[in-house]
Amino acid sequence: MCASKTIIEAELLPPVHPGEFLREEFGIGSAVTLVQVADAAGIDLEKLAAILAEQADFDGDTDLRLARFFGVSEGLFLGLQHQFELDIARRAAGAALDAIIPLQTAAE
Repeated sequence: MCASKTIIEAELLPPVHPGEFLREEFGIGSAVTLVQVADAAGIDLEKLAAILAEQADFDGDTDLRLARFFGVSEGLFLGLQHQFELDIARRAAGAALDAIIPLQTAAE
């Protein structure tokens, strides 16, 4: 791994859990209460609280319900969840991922 890549990785912000995005962008806890969102969207209160606390992940049902409630695109929260998981995996793999030789390169 080259020095410039190491510096860039060291300066990266930590991955953002979709629960943080939900709190910050939709004001749950300030503009609207957790109970209001859970009741209106038909989501278990404990499940929604766990997502907001970054202790649980989004699933398809929760994504659809919150997308409908907040008037955003279906798949928004699942996309954020997948990006979060990829960021975590990329950081964990580190140099091992860089050592993988792509098939086209290996065949040449």
